[in-house]
Amino acid sequence: QQTILVMKEQFGTHRNDNFTITDGTGRPFFMLAAATFSMGNKRQLLDCNKVPICMMEQKMMSLHGSWIMSRADNGMKVAEIKPALASLTPSIKVYLNDGDKEPDFLIQGDFRSKRFVISQRTPGRGDVKIASVQKESKYANSTAFLMSVMTDAQKYLLTIDPGVDAAFVTALATLCDEIFNDKEGA
Repeated sequence: QQTILVMKEQFGTHRNDNFTITDGTGRPFFMLAAATFSMGNKRQLLDCNKVPICMMEQKMMSLHGSWIMSRADNGMKVAEIKPALASLTPSIKVYLNDGDKEPDFLIQGDFRSKRFVISQRTPGRGDVKIASVQKESKYANSTAFLMSVMTDAQKYLLTIDPGVDAAFVTALATLCDEIFNDKEGA
């Protein structure tokens, strides 16, 4: 069975970079906390008990705004996230810390309208969809409309396929928001 999470930016926080992530019933699942005063751009994904799961930090000397994801408990690098912003079809390539030069995950879609798919690259099978993300329309209901008019906070629906690491996919989805929101200024 698929897991459906709701990612909602917290209005009134520094650059709206903090998220609350709940399940479909509103029960807390994860939180994303942005470091307010730090060198560089840093994020921390926390579980529902506010225990750190992973850290995400933008590389300081990166030409394309790459990010490093590491484990919160020991700081070990898990993955590098590299946006391909110059191509006709923007995408994000995710390289696990496994030593090979090929991306292990690919994120593609319409980043402008905030609809994209996260796929795992598998030998012999190609790209296999493991999750999808879509921004809630500001016209979905009256509450969504009022929130969009009064704030810049955004709300996303994250659909995760069975057997997929929800924390990893959630971290990737929040980075997509960061990478493409900052590039567009929207």
